[in-house]
Amino acid sequence: MSGGDRAGASRAGACSCKVGRTAEKYGLDDLDELLCQRRADGASLRRLETVVNEAVLRAALEGTDTDVFRDAAAIYRNLTGEDASAGVRTETEAWLSRVGVDPAELDGDFVSYQTVRTHLRECLGVDTTRERSLSVGDAEGTIEWARSRSEGIVGRTIERLDGTEGFHCGAVDVTTVVRVSCADCGGSYPVERFLDRGGCDCATDAPTGDRQ
Repeated sequence: MSGGDRAGASRAGACSCKVGRTAEKYGLDDLDELLCQRRADGASLRRLETVVNEAVLRAALEGTDTDVFRDAAAIYRNLTGEDASAGVRTETEAWLSRVGVDPAELDGDFVSYQTVRTHLRECLGVDTTRERSLSVGDAEGTIEWARSRSEGIVGRTIERLDGTEGFHCGAVDVTTVVRVSCADCGGSYPVERFLDRGGCDCATDAPTGDRQ
């Protein structure tokens, strides 16, 4: 499908996938054209994930009564960045609540790169096979992002329970421990060690050794 055909399909009506529903909810009429152009310019699917989510965040902020200028990219990093501490995320979520944006609803409207890939391929007819091989560094970043996001969701869920009948808690700190196990060689490792050692022992004749 050509760029013009894709743009025409976009203008014809919003699709029913999550990207389409989110674009319609936040009035992001030019999102499909932007995604197609950025993809044509070589942007990765993960970069396009950020493009969509920052656009959603900007649209959400435009609907508030705050007159404080904030950088959407910086706010997004504070909410989802692997380097953002739990305290920074909590402060950012509290600020969003004060200006009239529901952090939980916003988080639910954010999309993953897999969702963007599906939208490009199935809704816009864009080839999504052009991706470089995943490096260990890329994998570490993705896993840490997923772990931080999971910890944030669990923490917010527990905080919402606090004060309900029969449930009380103090200032909780949620930590997610991820292990990788292989059914073929029997190895089981913390994910950091699994990545550092180059996987399990399936490709070698060596004993599994220390897996702690």
